[in-house]
Amino acid sequence: NEVVMYRAASGGGLTLTGRFPTGGLGLGSGLGSQGALILSSNGQWLFVVNAGSNEISVFSVKSNGLVFADKVASGGVRPISLTVRKNFLYVLNAGDPGNISGFKLNGNGKLTPLANSTRFLSNNGSGAAPGPAQVSFTPDGANLVVTEKGTNLIDTYKVQKNGLTTGPVTHPSSGLTPFGFAFGKDDALIVSEAFGGAVNGSAVSSYQVDGNDFHLV
Repeated sequence: NEVVMYRAASGGGLTLTGRFPTGGLGLGSGLGSQGALILSSNGQWLFVVNAGSNEISVFSVKSNGLVFADKVASGGVRPISLTVRKNFLYVLNAGDPGNISGFKLNGNGKLTPLANSTRFLSNNGSGAAPGPAQVSFTPDGANLVVTEKGTNLIDTYKVQKNGLTTGPVTHPSSGLTPFGFAFGKDDALIVSEAFGGAVNGSAVSSYQVDGNDFHLV
């Protein structure tokens, strides 16, 4: 499990500049997720999942490469997706039964588990995980969003000032197999839909997220 870094030239060409072990284990296969490695908004920290050893690794980003800063347990099984806003980071754990768990980030890149931050997905912690794909803060930081491939649901959690969340509130996806997503104009949530991998079956839908209000655009 390692991070591979490339330098981009002005013309778009890429040059390999380094390979950096995470200190944890991968699965040896695809994660079926989005957001397995993410940058802090200031570009100073890189966060990476170790899905095979249930950990998160942190690197300091330098002009000439990455410097290992920290590694912590993910608070669940098989972490696959990360999101960070200011000094709060959340991880999505996809192993049974599935959950999200929060951490606080300090100025040295160290992660500390956020007490009482672990929340279940739509299955309320019972049985198999519902095939989660991605977790992300909304642009205003007021909510967390999680897509579930197995249930065709989109979960939302309200985020309090202390970083803890309430929820989830579940919402039916417009299409089948909601997967990776991003936020666009006017903070619209734009979700890709894999339709179970059907040939020419993929689609995309957009939503407005405002607390528990969730509307298809």
